[in-house]
Amino acid sequence: MKKLSLLFLSFIIATTAFSQIKVGLRFAPSLCINRVKDLNSNDLLSFSNNSSGVRFAFGPTVDFKLGQNFAFSTGAWYLSSRAGITITGYKEVSSLQTIQLPITFKAYTNEIATNMKIYFQLGGMANIIFNDKYVKSDPSISASSYNKKYSFFDFSIYMGTGVTYKIGNSNELFAGVYYNRGLLNLLMNKSDGLGGHYNKDAQYNMDQAGLEVGMRF
Repeated sequence: MKKLSLLFLSFIIATTAFSQIKVGLRFAPSLCINRVKDLNSNDLLSFSNNSSGVRFAFGPTVDFKLGQNFAFSTGAWYLSSRAGITITGYKEVSSLQTIQLPITFKAYTNEIATNMKIYFQLGGMANIIFNDKYVKSDPSISASSYNKKYSFFDFSIYMGTGVTYKIGNSNELFAGVYYNRGLLNLLMNKSDGLGGHYNKDAQYNMDQAGLEVGMRF
């Protein structure tokens, strides 16, 4: 682990030394898509999707340019995602307070018009969920009886595309679309109150699809 940490630190130092750093701000309206699969049809609970909802992500971005048309891109984005699930007939909605840490690479085309380029972005994203907050459920369920059931971590595949427009010598605007697909079951290994465990009863994945706009300096 120590050697891996030193290797990662060396990579960051080398990347910083031989690249141009671009810092920016990103704002992204996002459709939070819930994928729910019932894993155990023999238990007393049934799980299904409870629709989707629009939320917003925002935060700083940092691009390490590795040449004229390539960059390593990261950042720290705050997202209050909507987690919707239906359990044996009653509908439950939670807000997962999340910090998203992208680990991606970008490729740029040559100029398609004056000061304008197309970019393609691909990589992974670590999603750190620091709070599982009750929002609402059917009237028969009270907030005080809400049972937190979502994990603190997810990893996802991130892909996107868009355009950049350079303003002056160093500033640029960007706008694009993206898709972020969750890979891990977000339900915890926690008792469901009926002799089973949530992560054995069902699989819950969170996806996002949306727009992004922002500015780099």
